[in-house]
Parts: sequence; C-alpha cells; structure tokens
Amino acid sequence: MIKTRSGFSLLELVVVITILGIVAVAVTPLFRGRESQLRTKDFVAKLNLLMQTSWQQALTSGKVQRVQCYLKDKKIELEEQKEVGSKDFAPFAHEFLTTQLEIPQTYYFKNFYIKGVDEMRKGKRVSVHFYITPSGLAQNVIINIIDQNDDLEKDESEQFGLVLNPFSAQFEYYDTFQKP
Repeated sequence: MIKTRSGFSLLELVVVITILGIVAVAVTPLFRGRESQLRTKDFVAKLNLLMQTSWQQALTSGKVQRVQCYLKDKKIELEEQKEVGSKDFAPFAHEFLTTQLEIPQTYYFKNFYIKGVDEMRKGKRVSVHFYITPSGLAQNVIINIIDQNDDLEKDESEQFGLVLNPFSAQFEYYDTFQKP
C-alpha cells in the first residue's frame, strides 16, 4: 500500500519562498524606475496640452503668447499680449482650457535653452519665458531636467531633455540631455 501525503514539506516551502524573495529583489528596482517614467510621461503630456492651448490661442487671437515658467514656484502659466504690438502681457485665463501646469517638486531645471542661450547660466533665475507668435511659430527651446526623486538613488536620478518643435509647438521627449 502506498502512502499519499498532502501538503508541502518545510524544505519545499523554504525553497519556494527563497526563489520568490530573489525575484522580488530583482524586480523591485524596475518598478521604482517605471513610476518615475510614468510621472515624466504624464508631465510631458500635460505640458504639450498647455503648449497646444497656447499655439491655438496665438493663431485665433492674432496675439503673441508667452509661456512663463516660474522656477521657484514650480509652475508654468500662459500669458497673452494685452494688445497687438504691445509689450505688456497678462495671464491668459479660459473657463474650459488648461492655462497652468504644476511642475513636479522633484524636477530641477539643469538647462533652459532659448534660441541657443542657456537662461539658467544668467544667475539665479526666478522665471524664464518664451514666445509663440500669431503665425503659430514658437521660439527654439530645449529644457534639460533632472528628477531628484527620493525614491531613486542619487546616481540613478532620471535625466531627460525636452525639445520644442517650433512649427507644432510640441515638446519631444529624449532620455538624455539635449544641446542646441
């Protein structure tokens, strides 16, 4: 007569738990990096939505639009020329359109090139801005960002570059810093 046993032995359970532990240790950094990448893609999508709003407003209003980046306050706001030909701008507000964007607190702007000049090298900057003309053309802009997220190790911080297409006023994401 053959004995049948039910359940697992202690040795089998220890082996399975050990294998699961090894897999968890190997996979955890992948998920940590994935969260940062998802946050970055979400930020770029929202930034491009804001840029599309500014681009469309420039075309329909016939006024220059200014994209104002407040580095200290961590926000981006759209501003519109008060009158055609004026040098004065006012915040652009619309009931149904997104006109502001919060910059994630962990983002540090390493470079902010406008027409080939790094605005971050001009001393401590509180804000930086660039324009979209009534013809729909945007200035040449390159932004290099470091995500200083506490979840990532210091040498693992995400670095990426955003390059503005002057014709479509949309930022293209690059996983490395960009230069003019």
